[in-house]
Amino acid sequence: MDIILNVHWIKTYLLPVIDIAIIAFVIYRIYLMISGTRAIQVVKGLALIIFAAWFSQFLHLETVSWVLQQLIQVAVIAVIILFQPELRRMLTKLGQNRFLGAFFKESKNIIDTLISSVEALSRSKTGALIVIEANVGLKNYIETGIVIDALLSSDLICSIFKKESPLHDGAIIVRRDRVVAAKCILPLTDRHELLEGYGTRHFAALGLAEETDAFVIVVSEETGKISLAWNENIMLGITSKRLREQLNELFLMTSQ
Repeated sequence: MDIILNVHWIKTYLLPVIDIAIIAFVIYRIYLMISGTRAIQVVKGLALIIFAAWFSQFLHLETVSWVLQQLIQVAVIAVIILFQPELRRMLTKLGQNRFLGAFFKESKNIIDTLISSVEALSRSKTGALIVIEANVGLKNYIETGIVIDALLSSDLICSIFKKESPLHDGAIIVRRDRVVAAKCILPLTDRHELLEGYGTRHFAALGLAEETDAFVIVVSEETGKISLAWNENIMLGITSKRLREQLNELFLMTSQ
């Protein structure tokens, strides 16, 4: 009898609570991923139409209800077509595997090499775009460039970005302690208001940070200033000390 009562209690009370909690968590995570993007405004508008359709059904306004239901179907298809980049970013984040970032636990040498390279490039005002792969694979972008697969070193990075080098235009992609490819093409952000007065390298850095979890370091060719993009954000004109601190935090966070 006690077992039957326990099973009934679980089915009647516990499972519905778990069910609601899971749905609430999923909705909350989706909201966090799209908040601050143009998609959130469309989602709000779609929610308003859905509410209006429900309310018209409640009032038995059959014609209005039918029109709104047709509009919802069209709106869903339009959202999928118009917001492919946002949906792709959302699915990418959902599919990230945190366990693949374990190598960042021993990243001191990698960070030291990156910092020394960036400092040298900054002093000489040599433009550079350095991508550090995290959990999301960057194969699509590697294939746009020239495969190198060489051990990461300051001399290698500086030589690649010299104006005389045929590989200087574009980005290099770093995976663990190796430079995988150079002259890679990155997507450009459409958030022009954040980067007014900055060049293509900065647009490309933020564009990749919007689509993946990579860290992207930029050295300005005009001023020698250092910038860092990640997680749909970009820090402009930071010092090498600040860059080291931020990379340490990001590498540690990614490895957890």
